[in-house]
Amino acid sequence: MTISAQDSIPTQTNTSQLAGINTGVHTGDGPNTGDATGTAGAISTNSCTSIYQLISDSAATYGDQTALTFVKALPPELVDQRISYAELLANINRSVRFFHDLASQQEGADKTEKRRPVISFLLPNIPQTHYVLWAAETLGIANPLNPLLSVEALAGLLTKANTDILVVLGPNPVIDVWEKACAVVQQLEKQPKLVSVVFADNQQDAGLQSSFFDAELAEYSDEPLPSDWLPIAEDIAAYFHTGGTTSTPKLAVHTHANQWYSAKAYLDTLDAQIGDSSINGLPMFHVAGATVMTLGAFITGGNLILPTMGGFRDPRVIAQHWQLVEHYQVKISGGIPTSVAAMAEVPVDSADISSLRFLVAGGAPVPQSLVQNIKSLTDLDVYQIYGMTEAAGAITMPNLACPPPQGSAGHISGAIEVKIDLADQASDEEGSRGTNVIGEICIRGPMVIPGYLNDETPLLTNGWLYTGDLGYIDADNNLFITGRSKDVIIRSGHNIDPALIESCLEKHPAVALAAAVGIPDSYAGELPVVFVQLKAEQTITESELHDFVFEHIDERPACPKAVYILPALPVTAVGKIHKATLRAEAAKSVVAQALEPFMVEVSAQVLSCGGIEVQVTASEDMTDESQALNRRCEALQTQLNLPIQLQIDHCISSS
Repeated sequence: MTISAQDSIPTQTNTSQLAGINTGVHTGDGPNTGDATGTAGAISTNSCTSIYQLISDSAATYGDQTALTFVKALPPELVDQRISYAELLANINRSVRFFHDLASQQEGADKTEKRRPVISFLLPNIPQTHYVLWAAETLGIANPLNPLLSVEALAGLLTKANTDILVVLGPNPVIDVWEKACAVVQQLEKQPKLVSVVFADNQQDAGLQSSFFDAELAEYSDEPLPSDWLPIAEDIAAYFHTGGTTSTPKLAVHTHANQWYSAKAYLDTLDAQIGDSSINGLPMFHVAGATVMTLGAFITGGNLILPTMGGFRDPRVIAQHWQLVEHYQVKISGGIPTSVAAMAEVPVDSADISSLRFLVAGGAPVPQSLVQNIKSLTDLDVYQIYGMTEAAGAITMPNLACPPPQGSAGHISGAIEVKIDLADQASDEEGSRGTNVIGEICIRGPMVIPGYLNDETPLLTNGWLYTGDLGYIDADNNLFITGRSKDVIIRSGHNIDPALIESCLEKHPAVALAAAVGIPDSYAGELPVVFVQLKAEQTITESELHDFVFEHIDERPACPKAVYILPALPVTAVGKIHKATLRAEAAKSVVAQALEPFMVEVSAQVLSCGGIEVQVTASEDMTDESQALNRRCEALQTQLNLPIQLQIDHCISSS
């Protein structure tokens, strides 16, 4: 199905209509599912609504309570800006009117056409970002963009989205995206109206002709919006791009209903109380920052702490994290695993963090070593959240009524349904056969998006979204992730398309084929490496190829850790590169390096489910060290969070 900006899309079938169809289906069963009030006890969540209505209801209910706290300066001289729920709604109303007028001025706009404008933005997590995002979803369609994307990728996304208005942080000494935005705009055939958010002491000329956001808002009314401007649950709310560094990301189409159910899942599982403070250091171009953390807080009347423009990318925020927890009496904090790992390196010292209930982590697998480090430092649990852009947020959340076991990715949340597919060909009848069986994770429910923008490829197969992730579900409805069948590499929560690395290397005159995969890493979760097959009679070193790819890939997270030259890349029967074999080779190299002091033999194989199994073989004369070897192998599974199973085989005799 091709989805256009003009379409109103029906939401996915409600889970209540699907109950009992497949015995292998596991449904979300958070403690408050079906409760009209949830723990917060104020906002009715009986019926799905638009995000604007969600915020309006919160403003009516919580009024002068703080919705956003922007930390301008960190301790010891902490300075913040606080925005109430009433002020948040007022500024959204002003922004809607401003964007309405600006869109009508767009060159070539058909004044008789009622097409909802597309409002893209390149902004850090500041209060204005929230005015822009929620106003864009109200009047038209929001398109949050990652500033780390290349100029070419940004230009492609702006064109694909048919952008009418582009809002960008103006020249700023801390985060400078303005120059990149100007370069992007000048490449576009259809140039959007440009709006600059000047977040500095002195407003300056932004360069290209643009409107100054804050100055414009002051000219508009904050009165309630006309009813015919308001969206409904089935309308498109936003385009969130997939991936992180690929030159051709897809635009996932979010409806208001998708996002509403994501917020509801937060309410149903996290036992949130009215006014709870939480820290959101995640970017707003990512669904975790925009829907899970933000809308989850809004629906419960929470105080969302925005820790400087840089969020958790700002090392000062990490260094002052425990002090921020104390000052704002934070109940929930967290981020991608690398951010949480950095927090674990900072002493709590005299900070009173007794308000903090737990930490959450998502975007990449959470190493158990990190869980243990945080526990030792703070006596707090770290709960993993598993989600994806195509599900508008979280698929699993920690069920506090029954905390998930260590190693779990969380409890299946809210209205989502999950099954484990064991077949090579997708079929509704080929679902999970009991618990603790590994297969591909499949989801359906009202949080699952209807598709990608202008993409004819069906998103769903027999009503299910096949995630490409491998895992199993235990008897208590907890989901465990064991690996991935898809090729994407996730480095510290940053999605990397292997094609970016491969296409770069294949431009080298000596390279015939290239295949990038993820190598397990205790800190980043995965690091990209690339295997290369050279052209006949070509000679070049691995270090020379590494220097080449490092020079030609702008996005540093996508630069591979290593380049390996093979005589020939493994291929399938139809000639496609068999990346599972390469992932096994990468996992083997990690384990072999870690076990080098033991002088063992390491091999790896691809299992039928797509996972990796590593075998470690020790000779008879290693008997005295067997306990140490066992402990080291067990530690590897925990520390590296490898999608492998370690087995130790002691040979009866060595030959």
